[in-house]
Order: sequence, then C-alpha cells, then structure tokens
Amino acid sequence: MTFARQLFLCLSLICFGCNTVPPEHLQTFQNAQSAFDSGDYRQSAALYEKLLDQGVRSGAIYYNLGNAWAKADEPVRAVAAYYLAKRHIPGDPHLNANLRAVLKSNGGTPPPPESSLAGSLLFWQDWIGYNTKIWVALALAALTFLGGVLCLFLGSTHGSRRLCRRPGRITLGLAILAVIAFVSVGYDWYRFEGVKRIIVITDTLPRKGNSEQYEPAFVSPIPFGTLAVVLDERSGWYSLRFPSGQDGWIPQSQTFRLQ
Repeated sequence: MTFARQLFLCLSLICFGCNTVPPEHLQTFQNAQSAFDSGDYRQSAALYEKLLDQGVRSGAIYYNLGNAWAKADEPVRAVAAYYLAKRHIPGDPHLNANLRAVLKSNGGTPPPPESSLAGSLLFWQDWIGYNTKIWVALALAALTFLGGVLCLFLGSTHGSRRLCRRPGRITLGLAILAVIAFVSVGYDWYRFEGVKRIIVITDTLPRKGNSEQYEPAFVSPIPFGTLAVVLDERSGWYSLRFPSGQDGWIPQSQTFRLQ
C-alpha cells in the first residue's frame, strides 16, 4: 500500500468515522494497515474489528476489513464488511469492484439496484454515504433557521414584508430541501438499523415454511452473498424477503447476520 493510499485512508477515518479520533485509535488503524501489508491478514482484520468494537465507524475501516477477510479466504466475512462499507462510501469504485469479485468467485451475483418505491423516489440514496446525508440535512436545517431569523429581522427592523420576499422564498426552498434530506436520512436509518438483514452464505432453495418438508418457494436457488431482510424467526429458520420482493424460509445455519 502506497503512502498516498495510507494517507487517504487515515483522512477518511478522521473525516467520516467520527469528529475526533483518539491517538490510540489512529495507531490501531495504522497497525492494521501494516499487518495487511506484511501479509498477516487475520491480524489485520482483528485490529479493524477492534476499532469497530470501540465504536469507530467509517467506510475506510469496513473496506479494509473486507479486503483483509478476502485475503484471509473468508469470503462471507469479506462480503459482510463490504456491504457495511457501502453505507458510508456507496459509490467507491474499488469497493464495488472488490465486492463483485468476491461474490463472483464464490458463485454469487452483484446486488441488484433498489427496487422499492421509496428507493425509486429517493434515487440518490446509493450515491451518497449515510454520514454525508446527515451532515447535508443538518446544514440545510441550519441555513433554514438562519433564513428565518433574517426574515424576522428585516420585517421587524423595516416594517415591510416586501424586503423579506426573496429571502423568504429562498428560506422556504431550503426548508423543503431540509425535509427531503431528513427523510433520506430516516430511510437510510430504516434500511441499515430498523430492519434485521442477513447474508445467504451458500446456494440454497427457500421453502414455503420452516422445514425441509415444505415445498420450495422458488424455482432456482438463492446464490451466495444475497442480502435479505428477516421477517420472522422460527425453530432455527428465517423467513426472509429477498431483493426480488419474494419471501421464503431458509435455515439460519445457511446465513450470516449482518451487523
């Protein structure tokens, strides 16, 4: 890993992981990079997971964790880390390329684009990271507040509403954008935190109930690496909703919890 790449990832950790990074966390991050560069991939992954356990979150950490697990021949953990990285850096070409490579090498397929109505209306969801959406929403809310204060000041000082027309229209526009931005953040929270999601770790054919005695729910097996939403749990089985919108049951032993 080049010095420029190391510097970029360290800055990513600082800018997108949290507001301030204690020196010991930054040292752990650098130690994890050094372990990766020396070929000790499991140690590198352990150090990145240590940062996550300490509450440090960033696309750089999850991305590097995925790379470490991929090199350690742990494709399930690699795919999980890459999916978590996509919350923060969804448009990163290296991340998406590595995710596709691990999925393809294990018989999986790239995740399909968002097909829900909310995902279609909020079409930018997978263009911008979760943390960036939060900062944009807060910035728009702050500008809306300042615009409202300015209008009140102009109205009270000059006693004329005409002076506030243009600032008022701008403030109204900012308020609408702020509402949309907070809806976008709320939808991301629902996708990432509000529902339980798992990864299918082997090609499996979902059933119509929580037993092998039930008929298959699909014609073709669900491929490795498919991300699904948990609807119900029963007797060691998950009822899942798959990206196609269809539901089916598969054993919990054939899944990996995305956390």
